[in-house]
Amino acid sequence: MGERKIECKLLKQVREKKKLTPSELQKITEIAKEELRFLARNNIPLIPENYVLWFEIFCYILENDLKLSDLEIMGLFKEKYPTTTEVENVLIEVEPEEKELVKRVASEIVSEIDSVIESLERHNQNLSRKEESFKEIKENVEDRSVKDMVGQVLVELQEIRKQNEELKKRLEEANSQIKKLTEELEEREREATIDFLTQVANRASFDRALSDMVNDFYRRNYPFALIMIDIDDFKKINDTYGHQAGDYVLQELARVLKSQLRARDVIARYGGEEFAIILPGVTFSQALRVAERLRRSIEKHLFKFKDVQIPVTISLGLAMMRDGLDETAIVERADKALYLAKRSGKNQVKTDLDVELEE
Repeated sequence: MGERKIECKLLKQVREKKKLTPSELQKITEIAKEELRFLARNNIPLIPENYVLWFEIFCYILENDLKLSDLEIMGLFKEKYPTTTEVENVLIEVEPEEKELVKRVASEIVSEIDSVIESLERHNQNLSRKEESFKEIKENVEDRSVKDMVGQVLVELQEIRKQNEELKKRLEEANSQIKKLTEELEEREREATIDFLTQVANRASFDRALSDMVNDFYRRNYPFALIMIDIDDFKKINDTYGHQAGDYVLQELARVLKSQLRARDVIARYGGEEFAIILPGVTFSQALRVAERLRRSIEKHLFKFKDVQIPVTISLGLAMMRDGLDETAIVERADKALYLAKRSGKNQVKTDLDVELEE
C-alpha cells in the first residue's frame, strides 16, 4: 500500500484564487468550527499560523469522512509534518500568503452572507410591491372565484416574505457569530499562550493542559507522566556570562528539548529557569527513558554564545499520574523528585518512587 497523501482539495482551490461556491464556503465554515474546537480542547495556541497548519489536517479529515480521536488527529499531524524541526519551522515561519489566506477565507464567508442578505432584501421589496398590486386587483375584481384566487396568491406571497425575513435574521445572526468568533480569536492571541523568549507554552497554557490531562485520566484512565526540569546553577551562568547569555541558554535549551519530544507532548516554561513537560499515554519505564534522553541531550549539546562555550546540565523530577492525585499533587510529587535530583548531585533524573524510598 502506497503512502497516503494528506492534502486539502478545497485549500488548494482557495490558494489558486478560484471563486468558491456557497456550498464550498459552508464546508470551510464546518471545517473551521471542528478545527477551532480541537485547538481549544488541546490548548494549541489560536494564532493564524496554527490555524493554517491545522486547517489542512481537518479539511483532509472531513473531505475523506474520517472519524478520528484527538490522539489519532495528532498522529495525522505528525504524519503530515514528520519532524519536530519541520513543525517548528512551519509554525514560526508561515509564508505571508498563508497568513493572508486566513483573512481571505473569513472575508469570503462574510462577503457571501452579506450578498445573500442584500438579495433577500431586494426580493422582499419586490414581494411587497407585488402584494400591493394584488391587493389593488382584489379590491377591483368583481368575480368571486377570481377574488378568492387573488386572495390565495396574496397569502402565499406573505408566507414567502415571512420565510425570507426569517432566513435573513438567521444569516445576520451567523454573520454576527463569525465576527464575534474573530474577536474571540484575537483576544485569545492577546492572552499570549506562548512564552515570548523560549517559544514554548507559558505557565497559563501548561496549567490548562495539565487540568485537561488529569480530567482525561479520571474519565477514561488515560495515563500520563509529568517531568519538572531545572537548569543546574543557572544563576552562576548569568553571573559569569551575562544575562544575554542566560537568555540564549533558555532559548537553546527549549529548542533542544522540543526536538526530543513527540508532537503531542506538551513542553512549557514553568517559571524562571524551570520547565515542565507532560507526556501523554506513556508507562513509567517509557517516561523514565524519555527523561534520561532529555538529560543526555542537554549534557552533550554545545551551548555557544558569542564564541564562548557554556557548560549546561539539567536536573529532572518525574512523577506518574495515579489515583487520588490532582493537578497540585502531581506537580508536588514531580517537584520533590526534582529537589532530590538537585540534592543528589544535579545532572540526573529522580522519580516520585525514589522520593518514597528516601522517606
